Amino acid sequence: MELIIILVVVIFLIGTVGIALPSKSLRKISDLRMNASKMGFRIIPNNLGKSLFKNNDLSLVTYQLKNTTNLKEAHFIRDKSNLILYSPLKLKYSDEYEDIKIRLNELSICVEEIIFSKSQISFLWKEKNGLDELKEIFDVINSF
Repeated sequence: MELIIILVVVIFLIGTVGIALPSKSLRKISDLRMNASKMGFRIIPNNLGKSLFKNNDLSLVTYQLKNTTNLKEAHFIRDKSNLILYSPLKLKYSDEYEDIKIRLNELSICVEEIIFSKSQISFLWKEKNGLDELKEIFDVINSF
């Protein structure tokens, strides 16, 4: 009887330690977020707070970066393979719209939405694509 109790306690302790250790995918995302913070990004999970994005997919994560571009108000949404202008429509008739559209289409397909505001650039993306994809997104945004 005592042997059964000891066995149950040992199994319980092994199970508890196993649950406490992070999985390989959680370690990968943690490393990505730490490197993103070093690059200047702010990470906001979509299940926290009110979102300005139209996409409600909770698997996507919002990354924010300080806006150093001339574009101070714009919202683009992915439609199939292209990012299309959601608002403001007056931007579509500006002289620089075609250049903006070309640069945005250089962004990775994993970026679902991007919002330019006066102080920051926010975008929704599939974080599982990794750090190399994030560096490409960072380079495209900084090229504006």
